[in-house]
Amino acid sequence: MYEGGEVLIKEWMDVKEEAAEYLSRLIQINTSNSLQNEMEAIRFLVEIAERNGLYTKVHQTGENRGNVVISLKPDYHEPIILLSHLDVVPANDEDWKVPPFSGEIIDDVMWGRGTIDTKQLTITHLMVLLLLKRNNITINKDVIMVATSDEENGSQFGLIPFLEDYPYLFKNTFVFNEGGGFPILIDENIYYLCELGQKGLAKVKITAKNDVTSTPYLPNNSALQISIKIIEAFQSPEIIERIPSSTNTLFSTIAFDKGISFSDKDFETFMKIIPSSYVSLFRAMAKSTFSITKWDGGKKHSTAGKKYEMYLDCRPIPSVTRDLFKEMLREILGDLPVEYEILSFSQGYESQINQTHLAIFEEEVKKEVPHAKVVPFLSIGGSDSRHLNSLGSQIYGYCPMLPDMTFDKVITMVHGVNERIPLESLRFGIQNMYNILVKLEGSD
Repeated sequence: MYEGGEVLIKEWMDVKEEAAEYLSRLIQINTSNSLQNEMEAIRFLVEIAERNGLYTKVHQTGENRGNVVISLKPDYHEPIILLSHLDVVPANDEDWKVPPFSGEIIDDVMWGRGTIDTKQLTITHLMVLLLLKRNNITINKDVIMVATSDEENGSQFGLIPFLEDYPYLFKNTFVFNEGGGFPILIDENIYYLCELGQKGLAKVKITAKNDVTSTPYLPNNSALQISIKIIEAFQSPEIIERIPSSTNTLFSTIAFDKGISFSDKDFETFMKIIPSSYVSLFRAMAKSTFSITKWDGGKKHSTAGKKYEMYLDCRPIPSVTRDLFKEMLREILGDLPVEYEILSFSQGYESQINQTHLAIFEEEVKKEVPHAKVVPFLSIGGSDSRHLNSLGSQIYGYCPMLPDMTFDKVITMVHGVNERIPLESLRFGIQNMYNILVKLEGSD
């Protein structure tokens, strides 16, 4: 079936068929995070792996919950890690065109919760290990896949306890995780986003109080007026920030292809040449953002006539520490008579840009998408990668899909309805990841 360490072109169709079968069956195992039952999915993966001569280790973290390691050898040292998660967000049948836990294939497209986030990635990693074994590829570094639980709810029963028990596995190595591989299309150019970092996350509560002269009968509405000023302050905060390096590289690449140069000072000029569908995304990648998620106050509030409380979801760029974030809030709120509290803060991160690796990724993509470029990307969301930054690993959010699975199309399906993946994109991702590992660390 295989010759000289190479997967023959005609055999990729067999790989696609095998992967589709595994993915469909995995989707049919409802691992909605609220059910707390990932162990059934783990047993399914273990059965496939061991039947094909791979090694497995189950790490239990709770009743019917845990993580699984699948490897080419029984022991491994400083491995390249292929990371994914098995839990998914819930889905209601009545909202979908196709039942979300059916794994049904229609016109060579598989439907179901997890086809993108991230059961597709789990099966991609499994197939890569199976192909490495079947082809007798010698890898200079050990390669393992780790599929976790509870990523959608903070990873307290997933990667966090795994790192406590196996901290050495993730130190100073390469990690491939979710977050990238989806292209954006600008003019005739196709840019594949490789996640090299994530913004931070902070939750903030701001309280505005009425002055002592206000009563329910004679309100002066001072707290309401202050709240309006708070909203205005966070709509367009006047803070000076340096654009993160991965975002700067992405923008500079696009600007060069447009025949212009890019700099922080020309940010607004640059945004005028960007398709409207990407403007919000690009702004979020460049600056810290603030979103009001909850507002308590008014007649129905338990403290009516006394105060208004506003809750913010904040996404600071990676260079913003907790202390800098405090200064940022102080600067934005100015002399407004309010109290504020940082309820939680998690700093973002950025991995160094390794142009040699990006060139390998790009070379593989170009075999089927000739005009593609692979560019660094700062994610505006979060994943398990945020727990790994302190361990010194190079983290890539990357598993490419074909150009019809653009970033703006995919983002509406992740945690949304009618999540689905063309099986050709599933095959494309497996083929790319297999070839990348062989080029990074393999030899025939």
